[in-house]
Amino acid sequence: MIHAERSFWESELYDRTYDLIIVGAGLTGQSIAHFYKKAHPDERVMVIDRGFFPIGASTRNAGFACFGSVTEHMADMKIEEESRIIERIRRRFNGLQLLRETLGDENIGYREPGAYEVFTDKKVYTEALEHLDICNRWLNEAAGADQVYQATEHNGFPAISIEHEGCLHPGKMMRTLYEKNLKLGVEFRWQTQVKKIEETQAVLILENGIELKAERLAIATNSFTSKLLSSVDIKPGRGFVFVTKPIKDLKWNGTYHYDAGYYYFRGAGEDRLLLGGARSLDIDVETTTDFGTNEKIKNHLISFADDVLKLPKGWEIEIEWSGIMGFTPTKSPILKRISDKTALVAGLSGMGVALGMQLGKEASELVVE
Repeated sequence: MIHAERSFWESELYDRTYDLIIVGAGLTGQSIAHFYKKAHPDERVMVIDRGFFPIGASTRNAGFACFGSVTEHMADMKIEEESRIIERIRRRFNGLQLLRETLGDENIGYREPGAYEVFTDKKVYTEALEHLDICNRWLNEAAGADQVYQATEHNGFPAISIEHEGCLHPGKMMRTLYEKNLKLGVEFRWQTQVKKIEETQAVLILENGIELKAERLAIATNSFTSKLLSSVDIKPGRGFVFVTKPIKDLKWNGTYHYDAGYYYFRGAGEDRLLLGGARSLDIDVETTTDFGTNEKIKNHLISFADDVLKLPKGWEIEIEWSGIMGFTPTKSPILKRISDKTALVAGLSGMGVALGMQLGKEASELVVE
């Protein structure tokens, strides 16, 4: 770390009180900056992040533009009341529309190749079919969409098709939003680690001893929030993902869900398959903010690709990685003021692509109320 006193010029340039500082440069944090700056073009807005680029989940997810499969909704029924589930679906659906309208489909690589939830257990499939009516009613109430979920068959598997679901390129998504924010005049500070947040005064104390002051703060650190605000009940969840080398005549080119959304796979261009999830197999170990590979889960997903998806012999992994999600006890996100000057948005519970921009827009309005 470099230790140097500030010059007269640096002090005049940097020792200012910002109108808004956002902690976290992922999709949610940058969306707060985007909509706030558009509404208040003359105000000074800064986004800070501990990484060289956003490192939590915004550029490390599987790129699903989804709002929930039937078995995921069924699982949610056990931990959340119906009205809250419908509201969460509304935010997800509207969030995806807002994302596409704000950034443009071409700029984020958005496409709808066909979406399905596939089943290997007849009993689970039968139970899912019994919930089609209620899930379709929820989508209609939440987004005015009709018959989103329909019974079908896909690649020899019992399945439920999902209308209006697609996929995108998370890297292009974040690059496009970043470039738009730069044009708006949003400032960024990368590799800036926050040591302490004084939410009542809207002051950030950095690891290097520098203090940043603002009229308002917005905290958008998702899975890492509890490291800064210990009272916030968010548990991290590590998700493992790999992409194969090209597979000739790959039959899994759409977007797919399995086992209440714990498994997910999709075509990733040039006949590659992206496969991830299975966090439920070792959930205590995967409740961590440490990046890395759980060999138990990796080997299980390889077996899943061989034995269930029936990938041709000789397929290989080209690249693998992990991302860290943030989960609330009920999976409903947190969006609230934690002081007169500070707002918190976190706990997107694995639905960051769908929820991030919508929650960011809502947070940009909350900080000025």
